[in-house]
Amino acid sequence: MKITEKIRLAASAKSCGRPAALLIPALAVVLCLQCLPAQATTIRVGFYPQAGFHEYDHGRPAGYDVEYLEKIRRRTGWSFQFVPAPTFKAALEMLDMGEIDLLGGVQWTSERAARYRYCPYASGTTSVALITLKKNRELIFEDFQRLAGLRIGSVRGYERAKGFADYMRMQGCVPPRLTEYDDIAEVRQAMHAGKLDAFLYSITHLNDDEKVLARYNPTSFFYITGKEHFALMTALEEAIGQLKLNQPGFEIQLLQTYFPQIARTPLNKTELDFIAHSPSLRVGYAPARRPISWMDEGTGQAMGILPDLLRLLAQNSGLRFTFVPMSDKNATPADHLARGDIDLAAGVMVNTVDQMDPAFILSVPALRSSMFFFGKKGLSFSSGRHLRVALPEDWHDGRQYVAAVYPAFHVQLYADTEACLKAVEQNEADVLFQNAFAVNYLLARPRHANIISLPQSQAFEDARLAVSAAAPTELLSILNKSLIGLDEKQKDQIISDNISIVTAPLDLTDFFHQYQGALFIIAALLLAVGTVTIYALRLRRRNEKAALENERRLAYITDNIDGGVISLRINEALNILDANHGFWQMLGYAEVPPGHPGLAAYIHPEDLPRARKRIRAKQCGESASGLELRLRRRDGGWLPVLLRGSAIKEGDMDTPMHCLVMDITTLTDIRERLAQEEELYRTVLEQSGEVVFDVDMRKRQFLTSPNFHTKFGRECVPFYGADGKVCNNQAVHPDDVDILEELRQRIRNGERTVFAVLRIPAADGRFIWCRVQTTRISKDGAPLRMVGKIVDIDDEVRKNTELERRSQRDSLTDLYNKQAFQEKVRRCLPVSKESGKESALLFVDLDNFKTLNDTLGHMVGDKALAAVGKILSSVFHNADAVGRFGGDEFCVFVRGIPRNVLRKRVESLRTALRLHFEENGQHVDLSSSIGVYLFDGNESSYEEALQRADQALYRAKQSGKDRFTFHGETDESGSA
Repeated sequence: MKITEKIRLAASAKSCGRPAALLIPALAVVLCLQCLPAQATTIRVGFYPQAGFHEYDHGRPAGYDVEYLEKIRRRTGWSFQFVPAPTFKAALEMLDMGEIDLLGGVQWTSERAARYRYCPYASGTTSVALITLKKNRELIFEDFQRLAGLRIGSVRGYERAKGFADYMRMQGCVPPRLTEYDDIAEVRQAMHAGKLDAFLYSITHLNDDEKVLARYNPTSFFYITGKEHFALMTALEEAIGQLKLNQPGFEIQLLQTYFPQIARTPLNKTELDFIAHSPSLRVGYAPARRPISWMDEGTGQAMGILPDLLRLLAQNSGLRFTFVPMSDKNATPADHLARGDIDLAAGVMVNTVDQMDPAFILSVPALRSSMFFFGKKGLSFSSGRHLRVALPEDWHDGRQYVAAVYPAFHVQLYADTEACLKAVEQNEADVLFQNAFAVNYLLARPRHANIISLPQSQAFEDARLAVSAAAPTELLSILNKSLIGLDEKQKDQIISDNISIVTAPLDLTDFFHQYQGALFIIAALLLAVGTVTIYALRLRRRNEKAALENERRLAYITDNIDGGVISLRINEALNILDANHGFWQMLGYAEVPPGHPGLAAYIHPEDLPRARKRIRAKQCGESASGLELRLRRRDGGWLPVLLRGSAIKEGDMDTPMHCLVMDITTLTDIRERLAQEEELYRTVLEQSGEVVFDVDMRKRQFLTSPNFHTKFGRECVPFYGADGKVCNNQAVHPDDVDILEELRQRIRNGERTVFAVLRIPAADGRFIWCRVQTTRISKDGAPLRMVGKIVDIDDEVRKNTELERRSQRDSLTDLYNKQAFQEKVRRCLPVSKESGKESALLFVDLDNFKTLNDTLGHMVGDKALAAVGKILSSVFHNADAVGRFGGDEFCVFVRGIPRNVLRKRVESLRTALRLHFEENGQHVDLSSSIGVYLFDGNESSYEEALQRADQALYRAKQSGKDRFTFHGETDESGSA
């Protein structure tokens, strides 16, 4: 059945009668959501040419949209048929005609929103760019004075073209007149012919020989379908929502793969001028952090991953660097910057607990790597223990991190990482804390084989560049753009090369540690050979005397053993050469029966062929093993026995077989009952919808019911490693590892039944929320087993999370609503002033917003409010809370910010909020009035702080609008 027919059937339920009018729409949604992914075989997707988004690779559909829908397919079970269309306009017509079911890469317009059903979640992004040829070297990114005088073209009726005029006015420039052409091919032809200097178009259509001069109007892509396809869009919305929750970095990865020009920003004229006139910058680096950074003793040259990354950055940007070792172990990077020894510091960590040092500003991460605590195998690691931590004395960031995150630990300083390792091995310290790059190459040496990383302690070091707070803003901007633009393959090669450089060959000490077991065995063997030779001579004389005594003891034992002992001739009849009384008593005979036949006459006919084959095999030298048989008793019943024996050569005689025969009736009964119980247990597990697991803590075994594979699409990761230690942290989401470890610790501490909520990975890459119940089985206080069950609660958790998110967000701007903003600020109160830093509450009100609504309509007003929300989120991207109070009123709460930085941010916000809107020949300009209140620690309540910010806003309004005012300051702080 086609997708359109299925949705039509669901929709037709609305006409089934008035009594069910309230129930049928809800039931239709539920039924469609349940059956649509499983039953719909094909969903037809429009596929029109759009570079990076829709394109063909060797005749097969490829691009951002294809890879995105592949993720959706794994969650819905749908299959997609890509239907080609020559243009986007033709694809829309196909959707109108019902020839396709879904179309991606669509920007939002009010006209389309009236005709089609939009998915509420974006799936991709673009922006409009001013594009020119790379060979036009005199034209530079965001050189606005030059842009105002260019000859610029666009496609006729291009809906995003008029926004260019607004963009130029925001930069204080007069917008140039645009020359229009019929299509983009004509526009490019005119530029190549020298008739145009540049043209406007989507940045996703940038060619290899072209570059970006400016970009504006970032816009999201959406999926659309026909208005009648309610169930299809509802199911798609659910799938995309889960994808964004489970893999928030997936869309960023796709953007970097298919649209790298969006992720990277060129250097503008101001930044290029700075590079041209900048002297060589002195870069401070740690001289003893191999392989991250170190100084070559022979040449004095800076070596390592960070110096090589900076050399690559210099090559790409034009900056020049001189590397200066920060050899003063008592001075921090901030001290070196304050003294003027250096211009930049490489490899500075963000302090995750305290606020950032006001003396410098950090770049985006240059290198991200893992940090661990390293200790001896078997060490019990816990943040609450008083452990001794070895740290290199010149790693100030590591010292601050341990002090902030693990206050119970005692830090001990050593010359370098290798000295720290030696301290742990000699029990001078319990653990070493260090970057994995700086330790792993040392742990590869056999001498350190007893040291391992402690997985439950993993953290991350984002090594950044620190720039003095007084440095020109252009420098930090250049560094950030250049770091973001570094090629990932080149970065990986730099890391690999530097690790291979510091990896030293094995020396004699390593050889001894690696082969000490073998050397010890050789020495022991030599000693043993001499000892055994002497001892063998003495035993020979003693054994001859003991042999006679042993024969007498053996005869006594065979007559008194619990079971039977027989000797057999290996032939067809299996003649019994000898048998003790116990054997005949097992078969119900009080005495040895006269003229008894061979053993073959007593064996059950079904067991006889197998018995003869096994006994002949033993004659050929096969090792002894048990053989289960049924022997006929005197009363005609069958006795289950275990026959175990070996054939022994006795001179030139036929080889007899000497056997022990044991009654296993009780064992057989136990096996049958056990098999029945196992079958019953297996049936109960297979019929249950829950996953059951069993951990045998003595045998180090971990088993799960078959439902685990059904639920998660994969086999369970082993609970125990090859060394018998718990190593199953990969079984849950990285953020839930601590919860899993806490569950195990509570079981180890003696709690009988423990519950936890965890995210468990499925085969398709998503994480499923589950409730895990574990019960401990003990004996004499010692844990023997852990049994439990795993219950899928994914839908419940995700629906609650989404409901909570929606209850806190304003539907138009996606900022915090008034109640959520108020709660966020109240949680942070009271705030205390810090040295050089402030906490502030901003109250923002739009000027002329009522005029905008009355003149251009409420739809334009909504568009303006959404734009203001994006601007606030962009300017105050690291604020503690940004919210909309309602109407055209907004609030921002930010902590720990220097006053001069806050003033620049507020000025940037005021500039960005000068917006121009046009509709049907009419236009309105918006601006903003901003009131700022700086917390002094004496506020009695949130309401008091808000009232003071509102008073500052009122003063800004009264002073002429388009300005900002700080509460308590007499002069106006930001005039138009």
